Amino acid sequence: MADSSRTSFEVYVAKDDFKFHAAHFVAFEGYREKLHGHNYKAGVRVYGSRKISSDGYVVDFGNIKKVTRKVCKELNEHFLCPMLSDVIDIEMIDESVNLKCQDGSKFVFPKSDCALLPIVHATSEELAIYLWSRILHGLNSAWLLERGIHTMEVIVAEAVGQEATFRLEIPADGLGDELLDVRSFIMEGKVRPMPCPSAPDEGPTKSSCKDGTCSSCQTALSQQLQRIADALNAPNGLTKEGQTVTVQDLQAML
Repeated sequence: MADSSRTSFEVYVAKDDFKFHAAHFVAFEGYREKLHGHNYKAGVRVYGSRKISSDGYVVDFGNIKKVTRKVCKELNEHFLCPMLSDVIDIEMIDESVNLKCQDGSKFVFPKSDCALLPIVHATSEELAIYLWSRILHGLNSAWLLERGIHTMEVIVAEAVGQEATFRLEIPADGLGDELLDVRSFIMEGKVRPMPCPSAPDEGPTKSSCKDGTCSSCQTALSQQLQRIADALNAPNGLTKEGQTVTVQDLQAML
């Protein structure tokens, strides 16, 4: 007879309609991506105990499909707005969402076109955390635990071969009406962007690339332009009274 102490079960579901088409940009200190979009896809995996439930399932595929489709549909054809961003000023005016970025860029979106998400950066990693919470609410944590399911993971892919996975044990007392606090999963302090992989090897601080288009180079350029703009706008700077030079102005000059 097989030794059940050596067994474990898991269920993975990733259907063609676990998808959402959405716009976003990632922004952090000294850097902002251009507004762009992805055809996102999601997957869900749950980890069970050493034995399956009396109905023969870890969990019915249909339960996962119903909940995940609903959550993805809520994000489909929306701008993913990171409401907890520390570098984007977000203001609601009438039925519009107004964003002012650190580099001076401004965006105005109809509120109905935005998914106002409790995330800091609109990255696949943070979207996976958000989806994990929403899917857990839909499935009911107490019910999953009763079935011996102890851990769930959510995979978010923004392109083929580019995906982020978030895995977490299901809390014994559930989440209540709350969502996971994305900020609790972000390291404190500033992390230096990774050097550009296409740059020549010229030491650990080398971060430029051949054409200057990588995120590290763009971050460095943005920081330099910000310092120049600050110097020009200083009381003893070169700008005229009532005139302000922004990073965007300097980028346009380049």
